[in-house]
Amino acid sequence: MTSRRAISRRRVLGVSAVALPLAATASCGMPEALRKPPGLPASVRTLRASITAEQALVNDYHAVIRRYPQLSGRLDSFLSQHQQHLAQLQSRLVVPPHVTMSPIPSPPAPGPSSPSAAGSAGTAVARLVKAEQNAAAAQLGRLDGVPASLAQLLASIAASEATHAVALGPG
Repeated sequence: MTSRRAISRRRVLGVSAVALPLAATASCGMPEALRKPPGLPASVRTLRASITAEQALVNDYHAVIRRYPQLSGRLDSFLSQHQQHLAQLQSRLVVPPHVTMSPIPSPPAPGPSSPSAAGSAGTAVARLVKAEQNAAAAQLGRLDGVPASLAQLLASIAASEATHAVALGPG
């Protein structure tokens, strides 16, 4: 009987693990997918837009309460809810370590039609109502193409904002 040494499966697998990737890249160079890390997924961009929008509402409420302290009792609960929404959104922002992400942009500076620029407390509240309506519509516009769990959160925030608009509006 000849003493021929058989190659073990373990050795074949070990050699394959090293040889196959080398053979794949030797003739073609590095595959495109490995050259540059992917950018931010659409759902992350959507989440960042929602965070910016929610931060803008928080800023509006703070500015109106600072300018018209007598509205504090009426607006504090809405502000608190927006801060909770913001915290929920921020808690879902997970960026892979290979992705370099710029800071989330600050909301635009308040303009002449912002709630804080209103000439009276009544006008400030009316502008908050409009801001809530716009925010609700914007959140609903972000639902398409996002994962179900994010869509559920955005829809819930949109419903809350729509409810705020009704509750703040003329009764």
